[in-house]
Amino acid sequence: MNNTENTTNSPRKSVNLHICGGNRTLVDFEQVVNVPTPPVEYRKKENANGERAVSYQPISHHEVVERTTGFLEDQGFSIGDQVHSLARGNQHYFGLFSVEHPNRENAERGSVVGIRNSHDKTFPAGLCAGDAPFVCDNLIFTNTIKLARRHTRNILNDLDFMINRAIGKLFNFWHGQDARVNAYKEIELTNAQVNDIVVRACKAGALPKSKIIDVVDQWESSDHPEFWDRNVNSLYNAFTEVYKGNLVALPNRSDALHSVLDSEVSFEIDNHVENVLDMEVVEGELVEV
Repeated sequence: MNNTENTTNSPRKSVNLHICGGNRTLVDFEQVVNVPTPPVEYRKKENANGERAVSYQPISHHEVVERTTGFLEDQGFSIGDQVHSLARGNQHYFGLFSVEHPNRENAERGSVVGIRNSHDKTFPAGLCAGDAPFVCDNLIFTNTIKLARRHTRNILNDLDFMINRAIGKLFNFWHGQDARVNAYKEIELTNAQVNDIVVRACKAGALPKSKIIDVVDQWESSDHPEFWDRNVNSLYNAFTEVYKGNLVALPNRSDALHSVLDSEVSFEIDNHVENVLDMEVVEGELVEV
């Protein structure tokens, strides 16, 4: 991992994930630990040796968390604020972890690692990276780092590989997101353009119809003076202000929003970040998702 960022002695800022994540489904980690893990499922037919192969290998929510935080600490990252969310009768887990590294140069945004897991086969165990401006803690995810692993027989072997692969790309993620925000700041918008973009973003899946007016209101009168500039970055933060409170939907909405706004400013993440990860681990191999 390339940890060659400049260091400074100025105080570290931090992200308050309880603000950016909302609190409708937040729980203590002890509750996550106590969630029972479903039993292993096997194929109905036996193989030539008279054995039935594993068809579904669930993994406990807390094990995904503990493995990820362990790797982060081993790589020199410190973990600040963290929040945990359970849904669908505790079958769905989503966690957020604010991370820092001593070689990360001071920035106006903090980095966040998201972890998810399911016990009902709805989605694979996975990691993604996000960030939040320190001034308002509006969380956004990015597809610069997104790795997942299906709950099949070798998940316990592949999970460590998946986690390490994602963590090793965090510095690339920082560079790419900084470049994206700078590109957003350079393009000014009129109210008419904003109205058009918000509708297109809604059609792309970045926003439910019921929240369109909320985004426009944030654009017209942001809660934060830092985003009173009339540019794409201020609109970006209008969306993320409205995103607060729905952690499960956030990664997909973030992807849709970046697609719309990146097109608006002619920004391509691949030009700024090497080896972008948007992959799934399938039995020890990375495949595109």
